[in-house]
Amino acid sequence: MPNHYGRKPRQPGGSQKVILAVGGSRHGRNLDTTEWYDPKINQWQPGPQTIASRFSGGLAVVKDNFVIYLGGVNLGSAHQSVYMLDLSSESPYWKSSVDMLIKRRHLGVGVINNYIYAVGGSDNNSCLSSAEVFDCRTQEWSMISSMNTRRSSAGIGVLYNLLFVVGGVDGLSKRRLNSVECYHPSLDKWTPVSRMRVRRSGLGVGVVNDVVYAVGGTDGFKVHKSVEAYSLSTGVWTSIPDMHLCRQFPGVAVLDGLLYVVGGDDGTSTFDSVEFYNPRNKSWTMLTTSCNYARTAAGVVTIDRPRNFKTC
Repeated sequence: MPNHYGRKPRQPGGSQKVILAVGGSRHGRNLDTTEWYDPKINQWQPGPQTIASRFSGGLAVVKDNFVIYLGGVNLGSAHQSVYMLDLSSESPYWKSSVDMLIKRRHLGVGVINNYIYAVGGSDNNSCLSSAEVFDCRTQEWSMISSMNTRRSSAGIGVLYNLLFVVGGVDGLSKRRLNSVECYHPSLDKWTPVSRMRVRRSGLGVGVVNDVVYAVGGTDGFKVHKSVEAYSLSTGVWTSIPDMHLCRQFPGVAVLDGLLYVVGGDDGTSTFDSVEFYNPRNKSWTMLTTSCNYARTAAGVVTIDRPRNFKTC
């Protein structure tokens, strides 16, 4: 099998960062659209259409140029298929990549040293504690140690080359979790981390300036607008100011030192709105522009703007 993920030269002007949103669901209908946000002009622009309508998959960026969409839900079923978008291509389009070993929806995804980790989620029958890793060099998936707890709809953050899996739902009692565990790749071992103050599944997670943020989600009774933060230096979760809106299944991305929260839903309405948190002044700001599509359970990442992504 050819190596689809070989290092390619960075494109001229590629250092400008933008936010890419992929798939998701809107009012019960899966989306195959993508769009990207350019902070310089404060606008969302259409991106390459995906191969299939998906929501609750995972999204990752590896080797600067490759966006990877993993698993998710289509036609009511979990999938193990993986799609790739080569941003350095003259005409970027989505194509199939190497399937995961296990079907996963509501999974967590993280990247450490260009290894892609797919963690937990659920298949078509049960909630999962298993995890697997993709080696971009060999183009192979392999299983790693399972988490201590079954988790679906958890959040993922990478800090100091450690994989933090935050909250979720255990799938058995449908109990929302406030527990957190951390994966050490060199040891192939999961260890517990301090619990969050609030039980959260369907939360968003982002890392800014060595701090892990847990954003929104639901405790099974209500959707939260509360946010909490964790740093290794303190070893505890602390509350920070609430978002403007209650959001579950939002997309989260970090751009220019700001924590962006994209879309999501409040249990009734799906949002096209975006807000961002500035850690310097500890405040939330609503963007004055909205996404082209309301999206919940979408994949959202920060990428280098490709030269072939044009503004309208």
